[in-house]
Amino acid sequence: MPRPRLRLNTWISLLVAVMVVLSLGLALWLFTTQLRDALEQDQATRVTDLARTIAAEPEVQAALVGGGNTPSADGALQARLDGLRRALGVDFIVVMDAAAIRLTHPDPERIGRHFQGGDEGRALAGETYHSRAEGTLGTSIRGFAPVQAANGEVVGAVSVGVTLTSLAPLLADNRRDVILGVLALMLIGGLAARGLARTIKRVLLGLEPHQIARLVEERQAMLASVHEGILAVDRQARITLANPAARRLLAEAGLGEPTTGALVADYLPHSGLPEMLDGGEDGESELDRELDLNGQLVLANRLPIHHRGRVIGAIATFRDKSEVNALAEQLTGVSRYAEALRAATHEFKNQRHVMLGLAQMGDLDSLRGYLGELDDHRLAPGMALVEGVADPVIAGFLLGKRSEARERGVELEVRLDTPMPELGEAMLVHTLVTVLGNLLENAFDAVEGRGERRVTLTVEADEALVALHVQDTGGGIDPGIRERLFEAGVSTKGERRGLGLAAVRERVEASGGRLAVYSEAGRGTLFEVELPLERQHESDAGRE
Repeated sequence: MPRPRLRLNTWISLLVAVMVVLSLGLALWLFTTQLRDALEQDQATRVTDLARTIAAEPEVQAALVGGGNTPSADGALQARLDGLRRALGVDFIVVMDAAAIRLTHPDPERIGRHFQGGDEGRALAGETYHSRAEGTLGTSIRGFAPVQAANGEVVGAVSVGVTLTSLAPLLADNRRDVILGVLALMLIGGLAARGLARTIKRVLLGLEPHQIARLVEERQAMLASVHEGILAVDRQARITLANPAARRLLAEAGLGEPTTGALVADYLPHSGLPEMLDGGEDGESELDRELDLNGQLVLANRLPIHHRGRVIGAIATFRDKSEVNALAEQLTGVSRYAEALRAATHEFKNQRHVMLGLAQMGDLDSLRGYLGELDDHRLAPGMALVEGVADPVIAGFLLGKRSEARERGVELEVRLDTPMPELGEAMLVHTLVTVLGNLLENAFDAVEGRGERRVTLTVEADEALVALHVQDTGGGIDPGIRERLFEAGVSTKGERRGLGLAAVRERVEASGGRLAVYSEAGRGTLFEVELPLERQHESDAGRE
């Protein structure tokens, strides 16, 4: 059973709260220490000043000079200093003679005894100072000042002190205020930590760290597996992502691998991605647009990346157009093959019905005659049609088109000025199927409803070139349409047409060939196509 994971906002809240508590705890300790030191230093200065003031009073000097160390003689001084002690808020005021014998003390029983602490010697030597020592009242902070006679002789000293016990309430009062402030800061820090955790979680779309890690791994695997190139930029149009397919396509185009952080306008000026960034929230995507990558045509899709209603970047996916054309050509070839087979099947079904009917009638003579007619006028002309075509795919294609033409009531004449060798290369076969299929289909349509329905295909081939001539007896092409005849979508046959001749032009141009059209009103149309075989072989070898 997997261990339960703490949520990200819990981790952040705990981390920030612990850091706040530790920081404020350390600050409290440092502040308390400094407060205690400052309080003791303040009291030390105070008792030292009081000791100096009391030592300068005439009564104290007279008690030490004139009265000696007789305790009874100092009763008045004891009473006065004891009242002064209570008024000043100190714990003791002690007057001692040169032998450190007390003349005054808060506890009358200790008068006449030796001063305790061992820190009075410097005062009896004539120095004013403060110290911290253990006395009869406990540890205290003491201020010392010498008492001097008129001639400057030190005749005693005064010590004023406060015990640390008496400082504790004052320190506690200040510490309580500090603790309350620290607790308030801890509460504020905890609330801020919770708010920070929620903000981070919202920025991360509510995902936990392990979920983010899994998404990153899936993203890397996905980017590596797709065949389309993917290029992404940020809001400043700097490249942030290029998957392996994009790096390969761009390297093949001679552009080098894209550098993360580089401006896409400098690397690929016509990418169209900066325009996506300027489109705002309503920016539209661009799909299946041609993009020239240093002479290599690709089909690109571009769209902006939105986050919370604003554009934060743009992404482009692109694929080599030659691969798309190859797939389209294969699909076109299959479609043409299927159409040819359908026509041949339909024709054979009619012939079979005739043969079956003659057999059921028992008219063997008529059956023999019909079979002979098929051999002479159907099968033999068909075999003669492809006698000079060595490639089986092209031969089968021409037989199928012949059957289709007969079904549509069109006379198809195929002239082979020179034998056509076996092509072998799949791409060249698909090219010829695409070109011939579209041109013959258009020619069949052109002679529909005409008095003379004849289409002539002339083929001439050698080792370097295949020349195709497709001529029909249709009504010709309107001059206004002829100029735009090879543009996609241009047709006189209605909607969803006008793609065949555009495919022919693209295939011929990709093969480095030549395409021409001649048409005259009422006299039909002639298409001339030349395809170099050497370039086709080189193109196929490059794809391998």
